[in-house]
Amino acid sequence: MTDFLQGIDVSHYNGAIDWAAVAAGAVVPAFVYLKATQGGAVVDSEYRRNRAGAKAQGLLCGAYHFFSPTEPVASQVANFCNAVGSVKGELPPMLDVEQRGLDQPAYAAAVAQWLQQVGDRLGCTPGIYTVASFWNSCVGSFAPLLAHPLWIAHYTAGPCPALPAGSRSYTFWQYANTGAVRGIGGPVDMSRFPGQASQLQALLCS
Repeated sequence: MTDFLQGIDVSHYNGAIDWAAVAAGAVVPAFVYLKATQGGAVVDSEYRRNRAGAKAQGLLCGAYHFFSPTEPVASQVANFCNAVGSVKGELPPMLDVEQRGLDQPAYAAAVAQWLQQVGDRLGCTPGIYTVASFWNSCVGSFAPLLAHPLWIAHYTAGPCPALPAGSRSYTFWQYANTGAVRGIGGPVDMSRFPGQASQLQALLCS
């Protein structure tokens, strides 16, 4: 049976979070992903506070960018990199791919450009958050991007998530959006990492 570490992801939609309460809860998340930016100009209103608060409690953090396919890639890269600064000691940045707007070849090219440019600027290998059905329909095969971590969303009681065509495995699995976490009001997105703490630590950007 696969061992899982439980994690969460949050944004301004979760309101003001009491990170001390999160860290003192009965089940402390092993990792936290924070929404940092969206498109070419939006910075999540709670990102900086969430990042500082989570890190102050010793929680492993990572940042994600909500991709807008109709906006220039360069402006989205700049927006994200300016917001996060250094990601040393953090989990790999993630690109949230779930919004329509381009045909498959153009979408695949835009995603690849964002990953390459962010990786070059921050010195790490960013990953991708998506839903298999969306990816297959709007982006195409995952095969050219196997070097990048995959954070797959699939809300199911089954033992494993549906993966995009061309992918072989996942790094994180967002399995529910109805979690309850002390210090956070309302439902919380829940994710799993299929490994041990040492394997999670090995993902941290250097």
